[in-house]
Amino acid sequence: MLRITQQSSPDAAKQYYASADYYAEGQELVGRWGGEAAKMLGLEGPVSKREFNALCENRDPRTGDRLTPRTKDERTVGYDFTWSVPKSVSLLYALTEDQQVLAAFRDSVHETMRDIETEMRARVRKDGRNEERVTGNLAYGEFVHFTSRPVQGVPDPQLHAHCFVFNATFDAEEQQWKAGQFRDLKRDAPYWQAAFRVRLANRLQALGYALDRKRDDFEIAGVAPATIRRFSRRTDKIEELARERGIEDPEAKGRLGALSRERKDKTLSWAELTREWDGRLTPPERKAILEARGRQGNGPVPERGDAAAVEFAVRHVFEREAVVPEKRLLAEALKHGLGTVTGEGIRHEYARRPLLVKERDALQRKRAGGCVQAAACPSTRS
Repeated sequence: MLRITQQSSPDAAKQYYASADYYAEGQELVGRWGGEAAKMLGLEGPVSKREFNALCENRDPRTGDRLTPRTKDERTVGYDFTWSVPKSVSLLYALTEDQQVLAAFRDSVHETMRDIETEMRARVRKDGRNEERVTGNLAYGEFVHFTSRPVQGVPDPQLHAHCFVFNATFDAEEQQWKAGQFRDLKRDAPYWQAAFRVRLANRLQALGYALDRKRDDFEIAGVAPATIRRFSRRTDKIEELARERGIEDPEAKGRLGALSRERKDKTLSWAELTREWDGRLTPPERKAILEARGRQGNGPVPERGDAAAVEFAVRHVFEREAVVPEKRLLAEALKHGLGTVTGEGIRHEYARRPLLVKERDALQRKRAGGCVQAAACPSTRS
């Protein structure tokens, strides 16, 4: 899944780096820089505390000078793009330490972050204009974690990555650094999430892992729901608190989780944690996880279903609405075709439908991002 969180406190933002100082214990990996804007600032490879803190304070890490024109008390420092895998994938990695699984996750995150980067924008106010310009660059620190927040002092396996994107992008036309515009990136979170899931699912299948689809998500085949539930204590705690308070909204549950979480505990080593997790498993459960990779062998990914997925999305989305955002349609196609489609295939299939593309392009001239009208697809009309 993907969660995008705004951060307005420089001191709080600095904790993304500070919390990674015990990566050698196995619960986290040292941060790495990502994004074209980071390269422009001379930031590549491992994240250093000095560089990270400089950007938190809106300073150029090379010179110490102010980066974007305004540094206000309530300035947005950046946005945390948190990418998480299904629980069975977290459990699989924790007990096997299959580095190809970790690589599949990180590659899927990096590719989706590159897609997001291409849509980064900045405001244009020069010469009386009031619009936005695509800059196509951003700077972020990626921090990979392997555990959830503790419950009663002990965390569960949870492979996830915090990509902390700083509120700075370079406007090449005006030759200056500006605050970024994140509104549309946040709006399109369901699409980015679907694109990430499709990439991860395809990579895991290519490694020989069979998948069980769960609505618009998946789990590793053979890992029983009861096993997954036993290692989801943090989720269970949040759901219990939400029921007690009558909270149903997902975003409200997310805020509740932030308020109720325990502090990270550095006293347990990775070896101690894996022994504790292994002790929760029955012999059949342990066998199912350890033998998951061989369940389907290393055969090819299932036959592509891009056309069928797009057709389903068109019918499904336009059942009740006549005009929808383009990325909502693409997200529905990706979710429906999970495990049998690629992002490139979905976009190609969508683009080859000339009536849809014509409507999209006409509306994009009015506002970047575009929408699609139901009338553009005759199959949705009687």
